Amino acid sequence: MAIERTKRSQVLDLSAPAAVEVEIDVAEAAEVLMSVCVLGDRSDYDTFDLGEEWLKERLAAVPADLLEAVDALKLGELKVAAHLLGIVYETPKPRTFASFLERLRATDAIELKKHLFGSYGSNATHLSAPDVIDRAAAGDRDAKEELLASLVEYSEKYESARTLLDADGEDLKAQFLDLLPRWYDTVFLPNSQEWSKAAERDADAKRGLARSHSPEQLTELVTRGYQYSAAPGIRTFAFFPSWWMRPWVILWEHKGTKIFCYPIAPAPEEGAAPGEIARVYKALGDEGRLRLLRRLSDGPVTLGQAAAELGLAKSTAHHHLAILRHAGFVTIRDEDENVYSLRRDLLPQAGELLTTYLGSARSSSTSA
Repeated sequence: MAIERTKRSQVLDLSAPAAVEVEIDVAEAAEVLMSVCVLGDRSDYDTFDLGEEWLKERLAAVPADLLEAVDALKLGELKVAAHLLGIVYETPKPRTFASFLERLRATDAIELKKHLFGSYGSNATHLSAPDVIDRAAAGDRDAKEELLASLVEYSEKYESARTLLDADGEDLKAQFLDLLPRWYDTVFLPNSQEWSKAAERDADAKRGLARSHSPEQLTELVTRGYQYSAAPGIRTFAFFPSWWMRPWVILWEHKGTKIFCYPIAPAPEEGAAPGEIARVYKALGDEGRLRLLRRLSDGPVTLGQAAAELGLAKSTAHHHLAILRHAGFVTIRDEDENVYSLRRDLLPQAGELLTTYLGSARSSSTSA
């Protein structure tokens, strides 16, 4: 009896991308860094869900010398603290702050500088090649000049980079090992239980979503509208829920892993949160943002087109678009120049949100 064998193609495509893995982890070490980014960025207090008043109260409790150390390294103002997320990711689970500190102590001083300058991401700096960063971190004068030259148009980043490059690596490492434990004890621990409970709840909910959605779909849901497809070389999406950073998303890239520190969503039983309602009305309370929404109703726009529409600098247009995204009006597609689209499927209903909130408040008052 003859057996007919199905012929197989003798071509094996090794360039086809492998499936992206998803990791959702409650990482205490990452949240400590987020708390530094938030409390150290005093110019943006009004953009965080925790509220300007609450943040100012916490700021008043930070010792002056500790705050000076945070400011000197631009850990909050330029989110330099988030540049240590690669070391967090390398820390064994459950990625506690104590384990992170052990990992940091074991990190070579030059290696630390490479982390701070984004050497392990394909586009972390957008300006300098990884080999230039590596040589600059090791002290090569020509590489330092090349790295700084790429930042000359960005005065704050330029000054921050020069400070880090000129610092002795061991002294820089010692500064982090001194200030971060003090920050943990003074700022993070008093609110750690609230963060931990909310983060565990949210991570469980997101793991449920991960079972029924692709990594790309999950990313858009978790980040409230950031559309990202894995770039070449990205093998893992790592999601760390953040209580401090709400409603912002912090992105970092490390050795084939895209890291998302994403905002924890309100618990279902809380209904419409005051912060969510405030974001919606804030987004609608500006004439320029209303003009952008109308323009977006005609189709997607790039950042450059949005800036032209408003007659403003790209940085200002980016700020307006970020407010619209946080409120749920806009999605961002990650390309060479980000593309913004109207989120028609999930346009927030301002009146409905307010009615729900007032109704839940009335119920609470009655039951009390």
